[in-house]
Amino acid sequence: MPHTPMPAIATRYPHLAGSPRAMAMTAAALHLSGRTEDAVELALAAVAAAPADMIVHQTVRRALNRGVARFHDSMMRDEVRNRAYARAIEAAVRPGMTVLEIGAGSGLLAMIAARAGARVVTCEAVPAVAATARTIVARNGYADRVRVVAKRSTDLEIGVDLDEPADLLVHEIFGHMLVNEGVTAAVADARARLLKPGAPSVPPRAEIRVALAAFIGQRSPQIGEIEGFDLSPFGILLPPRGASILDATGRIAPRSEPASLLRMEYDSPAPFGPDRETVRLVSTGGSVDLVAQWMRIDFGGGNMLGTDPFADGQAVSWGAPLFLLPMPIKTTAGDGIDVTVRHDGHALTIDAAAAG
Repeated sequence: MPHTPMPAIATRYPHLAGSPRAMAMTAAALHLSGRTEDAVELALAAVAAAPADMIVHQTVRRALNRGVARFHDSMMRDEVRNRAYARAIEAAVRPGMTVLEIGAGSGLLAMIAARAGARVVTCEAVPAVAATARTIVARNGYADRVRVVAKRSTDLEIGVDLDEPADLLVHEIFGHMLVNEGVTAAVADARARLLKPGAPSVPPRAEIRVALAAFIGQRSPQIGEIEGFDLSPFGILLPPRGASILDATGRIAPRSEPASLLRMEYDSPAPFGPDRETVRLVSTGGSVDLVAQWMRIDFGGGNMLGTDPFADGQAVSWGAPLFLLPMPIKTTAGDGIDVTVRHDGHALTIDAAAAG
């Protein structure tokens, strides 16, 4: 049987040799003490040593996934998203240029840029994610071209984290409401401090899309009487109805054509676009229960990435928020409903009312 060399991290903990569960527990303790690099390396060694041991897997996952957003899983699996970004990055990169990426995640986009010939600095605020991305980059042979910095982009410094301002910005810090992961502030800061004047970004623009919609089947009731008790006051403690990610496919039907608002131009000076816009949507008739909202990213050259809940072949990473009207609006074909979308750089609000 061929000899499998012991991982370098394990040589620093010889007393753990032959005990993957002890390695996993030590990795958890290292992570709690802030030694994230060692924790990730030892956790991977434990899993490699006992790939079928459920206790090992559970121990390292419970320890390391604190603070790691669940959307990373769907993002990495989203082939539509990944291909759209890859096409855009490959078209934008020129050999030898310096690329700054905001939000390393798994390191995928940074490695795509490096494969195209760039030198890449990518930053990641979550230490465990940064440490794992660094391992992934090294495992794929790009450690000499990709530097993973465990910082927020707003904490990066020229001369410390980057040798000079970058030639190109890559960013994918969009929330399902476009702005709710802080893309506006992060890109504005990078453009002011970390990029060469006129440096392009990938993607260069994005926008909000909205449409009127109705539930297929019965509308979900508000909190009210349950088991003979009036629980309606608890409603004030809950998020606004519909203002969370929902898989809307097959659950709603459109009641209007979609419209675009709040187009953001990230190659322009901040704030990149308006913070409020109103559009009149024309109903196709019937009851209108909600406003469906999604986003569309425009990479240029016909390369578009959307999360349209009514269309097939869309990105699935973000989902489509549904903003329920307090009361359904009964309409006939041709009736107008004015939809106003506002944002403050982080939160998005939507208001709808029958046109006067």
